[in-house]
Amino acid sequence: MTNDLLALENVSLSFRGLTALSDVSLGIAPGEVVAVIGPNGAGKTSLFNVVCGFYRPRSGTVRWRGADITGKAPHMVARLGIGRSFQNIELFKSLTCLDNLLLGRHLHVKSNVFSAMLSTRGWVRDEVAQRRRAEELMDLLDLQAYRDQRVGALPYGVQKLIEVARALAAEPTLLLLDEPAAGMTVEEKDDMMVTLLRLRRELDLTMLVVEHDLRVVSRLADRVVVLDHGVKIADGPPGAVQDDPAVVRAYLGSTKLAPQAAGPEVAP
Repeated sequence: MTNDLLALENVSLSFRGLTALSDVSLGIAPGEVVAVIGPNGAGKTSLFNVVCGFYRPRSGTVRWRGADITGKAPHMVARLGIGRSFQNIELFKSLTCLDNLLLGRHLHVKSNVFSAMLSTRGWVRDEVAQRRRAEELMDLLDLQAYRDQRVGALPYGVQKLIEVARALAAEPTLLLLDEPAAGMTVEEKDDMMVTLLRLRRELDLTMLVVEHDLRVVSRLADRVVVLDHGVKIADGPPGAVQDDPAVVRAYLGSTKLAPQAAGPEVAP
């Protein structure tokens, strides 16, 4: 795993005797898209929380570019270049789309509260730079039509896209997406897949994705990791994972991952 961007080595996590993760190892190479699937309670979100620093594992190591970041505070992990969207939308519903993206830029704000109070030249330059980047993200994700609208009044699918945009506002190298297509219609899911594939290419992103929709997984991911009761039971290309007997027993049953070639294409 020495060349991996992110590596989890024998990570275990438990809560009052209940095992959430058991000896999980996982590596993600630069530019790779890895999907994590498994039944409810498999440990998928717990894995995200360990990576982001919300949980400290009972044992094991989390490495970023080879350096040990196990248990680092979430804001320190974010500064390293790890961004995240959430399963349940965590936007500020009373604020506009633009305001939410500006909040996502907080890691890159250089001026302090005193310069803001005095409206110094440095603060003005910094404010202009942050707004310019937020506007660029809205252009990139076709969100300009919602620029000045309150997020809480927008359709669910648009809110999910703004959630991704806010995570991107921090300019991450690795983007963690917790069920980005959850609750969407089939058409909205297809649009989200096309958008994520385009972002991967244009922003040179590495992604770790938790997703229940196997059709989305098969078209988006290079590799699929399967968790069951906190244990990693499979790790490989979608086609190989779907035929793994352990995966079939634990999760897929008679459901098959859709062929990757049938996915929506991204315009060059």
